[in-house]
Amino acid sequence: MIQRIQSLFLLLSSIFYLVYWYYGLDWYLEGFNVIKNLPFLTEKKLILYILDPLIFITTYTPLTISILCFISIFFFKIRRRQILISKISYYLSFLMCVNSIWFFYFSLSYLTSLMPSVLMEILLYLAIINPFICTILIYFSIRFIKRDSELVNSLNRIR
Repeated sequence: MIQRIQSLFLLLSSIFYLVYWYYGLDWYLEGFNVIKNLPFLTEKKLILYILDPLIFITTYTPLTISILCFISIFFFKIRRRQILISKISYYLSFLMCVNSIWFFYFSLSYLTSLMPSVLMEILLYLAIINPFICTILIYFSIRFIKRDSELVNSLNRIR
């Protein structure tokens, strides 16, 4: 009975981030090409030293979060480690939220003009809110893991 809902939250966030990474990678790189060509970023040193490492890091962050959330499910017997891994994925997910805000601020109009259908445009808008939904799911999973840990500790005190 214990560990059901938080495992579901972690599994959902893992699946959402994996789908976000797998299907959105090409569009993400296309959007970064737009950001690289912005007029105030035309200085090549800025692009070379800041944007290129940022592209690499943020490209694989959703995959990392997905793997961490999935691994965290299997640490249900070691709750401290499960909370630690979930917190790491939570902080990375929060960084993805910040990244989504600035990324879509600069590239949303260009990406919507590239979308071949209305369905793809709807999926683009879902990609905007995906990190926020996953961050909330991971937060709730951490809360429920802590609640279960407190429940088990209280039962140990009664014995």
